[in-house]
Amino acid sequence: TGKARSGDPSYFPGNLGFDPLSFYPTDKEGRQRMEFAEIKHGRLAMVAVTGYAVQEYVTKLGVVNDSRIFFRPLGGIL
Repeated sequence: TGKARSGDPSYFPGNLGFDPLSFYPTDKEGRQRMEFAEIKHGRLAMVAVTGYAVQEYVTKLGVVNDSRIFFRPLGGIL
């Protein structure tokens, strides 16, 4: 995001300045755990997208076409 690249010293992973339900912990240990989880989940998402790209390359079929159940409205599945 722009905030991450701006060099703003108040920035940390996952801090987009939007927390209407106050999920961000107030204690130091909880904040560290949340920030670490944000980094881990971001990295996991990058690995998943890489897996989708490899799958599309190998099968020559788009992930949307190969995994239709994930890309349909819930009303159509039930």
